[in-house]
Amino acid sequence: MRSDRFRPIGVLFLILISLSAGMPATAAGMPAEPVPGHAPAGEAIQDRILEETDENLLWALPDEKQVRLTKGPKRVVVLLTSLLELWYQAGGTAMARCAGHLNVPDQALGLPEVGTFNNPNAEKIIALQPDLVISSNLPAFKRLIPILEENGIEYAYLDYVNFYDYSRILSLFSKLNRTEDRVTRTLGGMERRISAIRESVREKPRPRALIVFTTANSVSCELSTSQTGVMLSMLGAENIIPSRFATGNRTRIQFSLEHIVSLDPDVILLNTMGDVNECTDRLKTEFASNPAWGGLRAIREEQFFVLPKEYFLYKPNAAFPDALAYLADLLYGNGK
Repeated sequence: MRSDRFRPIGVLFLILISLSAGMPATAAGMPAEPVPGHAPAGEAIQDRILEETDENLLWALPDEKQVRLTKGPKRVVVLLTSLLELWYQAGGTAMARCAGHLNVPDQALGLPEVGTFNNPNAEKIIALQPDLVISSNLPAFKRLIPILEENGIEYAYLDYVNFYDYSRILSLFSKLNRTEDRVTRTLGGMERRISAIRESVREKPRPRALIVFTTANSVSCELSTSQTGVMLSMLGAENIIPSRFATGNRTRIQFSLEHIVSLDPDVILLNTMGDVNECTDRLKTEFASNPAWGGLRAIREEQFFVLPKEYFLYKPNAAFPDALAYLADLLYGNGK
């Protein structure tokens, strides 16, 4: 099903006003730079495996710390539901997880909960005596590491933003669960479909896009390192926010109305955490006559799209080829 499409009404102008109010501007008049053809953190699993035997492997964590992980762990705690989904996809099972229901496999719904992803309960985790604890790369988890090490518990924390992360993490999990053949076939099928989608748009004119991310409390623009930014790159499109701002782990930036207007995107994509339709109903008639609004090419040509959360807000998973096909249709099929 296609995402909701907005006519040129008040929501985007509210976003642009929010971006310009009290936020630092970027360099005026700078031309948009091409995004990279692959994710900045898009190295393969082989780049993270430093040693491997039949029994274990030495893994390079995102900050270059190294951990030795034993294959075939039986007592596993997973502290991010998206990682839990990948763990089960790779043939693993868990004994406990963090709170939450999004992306939790049916088999794991009844597992004991040991806090949240950003506030794990150390006492509950230690009491379970796990073989392995898996988490995202968050300060809250890193505070647990001395306790885990003191108790001889193996752990891994992982960056999980885009498809390249998904592929690498799923491959790691397949090694730990000894399901490499099955996962290799799964990833091979996904990659063949992705290649076909990319080839289908390779000769088409390259659109210039703005990705706006909004929550109830903030509005920002997504960089080429965000999930949707990487997808733009895979499809040969250009993010109008220059790639030079994509440093470190940054995936979003505050960008002023002045510079957005000067860069004048062909397409505007909206990622949102909240009820956008409700916002639209309230504001749709308030700003339509504003010159800054009406002058944007994306508004004049009705190329403003709300992206479905299941494809673009949540972590990439086995449905990624569907999400990429969806975005390709928006960018190159005129959203019809």
